[in-house]
Amino acid sequence: MILDANILKKLPKTIILEIDKQNNIIDCSGQLIDKRSIKNNNIKDIFNFDSYNKLIALKEQQETTVTIQCHTKEYEVHFIQESDQNNIFYLYDITKYSDIQIQLKQSLNDLTSKKEELQAVFDLAANGISILDKDGMFLYANKFFQDMMGYTMEELHLESCISLSTNKYTQASKEAVKKAIKHGSIQNFRKVCITKSGIHINAKMSLSYLKSIGELVMITSDITEDIQYQDKLKKQVEIEVAKRTEQYEVMCHQSRLAAMGEMIDSIAHQWRQPLNGLGIIVQGLRHLSNQKDFDFELLKEIETEIMEKITFMSQTIDDFSTFFRITKQKEIFNVLTNINDAIRLIDVQLKANNINIDINIKNNESLNILGFANEFRQVMLNMIHNAMTAIIDTNQKNGLISIDIDSNKNNTYITIQDNGGGIKEEYLEKVFDPYFTTKDKGSGIGLYMSKIIIEHHMKGRLNVKNEKNGVQFLISLRQG
Repeated sequence: MILDANILKKLPKTIILEIDKQNNIIDCSGQLIDKRSIKNNNIKDIFNFDSYNKLIALKEQQETTVTIQCHTKEYEVHFIQESDQNNIFYLYDITKYSDIQIQLKQSLNDLTSKKEELQAVFDLAANGISILDKDGMFLYANKFFQDMMGYTMEELHLESCISLSTNKYTQASKEAVKKAIKHGSIQNFRKVCITKSGIHINAKMSLSYLKSIGELVMITSDITEDIQYQDKLKKQVEIEVAKRTEQYEVMCHQSRLAAMGEMIDSIAHQWRQPLNGLGIIVQGLRHLSNQKDFDFELLKEIETEIMEKITFMSQTIDDFSTFFRITKQKEIFNVLTNINDAIRLIDVQLKANNINIDINIKNNESLNILGFANEFRQVMLNMIHNAMTAIIDTNQKNGLISIDIDSNKNNTYITIQDNGGGIKEEYLEKVFDPYFTTKDKGSGIGLYMSKIIIEHHMKGRLNVKNEKNGVQFLISLRQG
């Protein structure tokens, strides 16, 4: 069969399928599924089970026309037997008409029940609902509004939403009515109203203008108790914030003291080797001075070695003093550089306990982060120190701390994992709690402060889980 192009132009939303006796598609015109060719496919492979059964029923003349769903559209299908071998399905796109029919039916149902619904809203509403004319005069008010203001409906006919306002809000009420008429609505307008008995109440109201009938719908809520409660709550919050701030400052101080204790221990380890080396050099100088032929070249080498050790010790002091410097201004810093800085602070201890650190950068698209570099170093030092302690406590001969760094356009991920045996499952949910510790001499502050720094100060995430034969901490930080 040859499909006439003129016919297709007249039926732009019609799909014509020519099939053989075995229901294989011989030819197709019109777009059915994603513009892909569907020739030589069986209609069973194209349509879903329900639609396929309907098409078969149509072909077997059990139905004169059927409606099927295909992809996201709805089609009305007719069938014509072209010959003993070939047959034609005509699929007419009725999606738009079906949607319109549904909408019309829904609109009819809505209109049918509109009067009852509106009446129920007026009668059962827990807010004052009233109808006003363009001048704000009351045309109608529900029972809730009448009780709230202390007026009967007959009395309200002589009042307006403006006359029920205090003098302070008279002009503002006039402006609110004008704005509602001009813009169609006004939301959450607050003012103070006067009841019939002279009581002042704090009110919140929204007005909506019905242009077709030139009237305003006003919904009014008495928020006097809410404001009193909010004032009371605000004072309680201020007191609680002050307490928490004081507690936080105490914990920060405790965290610093605990860190300083660890740092002093680290300085002792860092200095022990160069001090021993300097002692040996001094002893060697005494023997050198007793020699008849003084070797000035050897003296120069000794001087160089002494200066290297002194420089190393001086750098150690600089590193630790930088670590304890508090910064309040965010800055762009390099994640890898600061991790290496943290490792350098306890490098001697790591080597003394035969613990290796393996840093793996999976994607270095961007290793720069906006945040607090010193606080980040404090977190990393705490993580590495905890991992080192766990490895030492479990007597691991070949201790390993793996640090993986991965990043994309939005986030940087840092994973710290050790082979120190992990944390008991019942403790995992508590490790970030303040003062919780599994160590004999632990303060229980380090991980809590790490959580605060990452999640509150740097708006990231810090999670923990057991992985393989150790514990894994995952830090997620947003870039910029």
